[in-house]
Amino acid sequence: MGKRAIQVALIGCGGNMQRAHLPRLEADGGIEIVCVADTNRENADALLEAWGKDAVYYEDYNKMIRQQDMEAVIISSPHSVHYEQARLGLQKGCHVCVEKPLTVSSRHTKGLIALADKRKCFLQVAYQRHYQPAYVVARQAIKDGAIGEIVGLTGYITQNWGSARGWRLDPELSGGGMFMDTGSHLVAVLLWLTGLEPAEVSAFLTNAGKKVDINAVINIRFKGGAVGTVNTFGNASAHDEQVAIHGTEGSIVFHSHGWKLDSVLLNNEPLKVRKSLKENTPDQAFFDWIRGGNEEYSPPDYALQVARLSEAVYKSVSGKKPVRVAR
Repeated sequence: MGKRAIQVALIGCGGNMQRAHLPRLEADGGIEIVCVADTNRENADALLEAWGKDAVYYEDYNKMIRQQDMEAVIISSPHSVHYEQARLGLQKGCHVCVEKPLTVSSRHTKGLIALADKRKCFLQVAYQRHYQPAYVVARQAIKDGAIGEIVGLTGYITQNWGSARGWRLDPELSGGGMFMDTGSHLVAVLLWLTGLEPAEVSAFLTNAGKKVDINAVINIRFKGGAVGTVNTFGNASAHDEQVAIHGTEGSIVFHSHGWKLDSVLLNNEPLKVRKSLKENTPDQAFFDWIRGGNEEYSPPDYALQVARLSEAVYKSVSGKKPVRVAR
């Protein structure tokens, strides 16, 4: 018996939806794209050509959600419109999967989580690292005390992000630069791995001639006493990334390059990941929740921590002083 079909609406048909989400929809084998919305008709036409099936096109996502029937909505659009698009989907009773960051406002993020709970809908944020076996195993190892009590962490991510074009360089649409965009992955995985709650930040950003931040250095004090540093460098030549979590009894260190995970060391030895633990994607987890119920679902509370930390970072920069993270 094949998978139960899920009727999906897409908002934002650009490169990320085409290159990241569309292959995951195809891999599922049970997804029906019933309608798409994008202000650029060419983006929608390119996506549907790659999909190989027709769907109803809308320039206005609001009209699409009001007029069409769908079970789920997948959103890959400029950050500043995530809230309104996700809110409309949830209000209609649809399950919603949103590209990172969930919103650019902690108030809006908190509101979406509460609305999803009220409407009994699943709300997913498309952070891929949370579904990669090494990160899943490392998170459990930290919970089990493999490195003792966490005392500090460091993380950096580099990318040739400064060459980006379009809405990402428009602060009204993006809500921020490299830190808000690619840096969101780094912040989310650090908070998700550790369960730490940010309490205070002191940040320094540079724009490198752009209207949004390109490079960032952020010092964080966490509730309970742990401290850390998160760095995002957007005018580097290529992607490189490291996450190091240090405890009273050891450490876990991740290194990635070229968007591939190279190594994970637990106390300087390769982390053991059983072969039976298969890699998943945020989209597939989302579809599994819809088909199977809420046994594996948990609200994206870490996304609220990401939003609160991000707000504090930009406040610290504008005020040129340390800022307490909202709770």
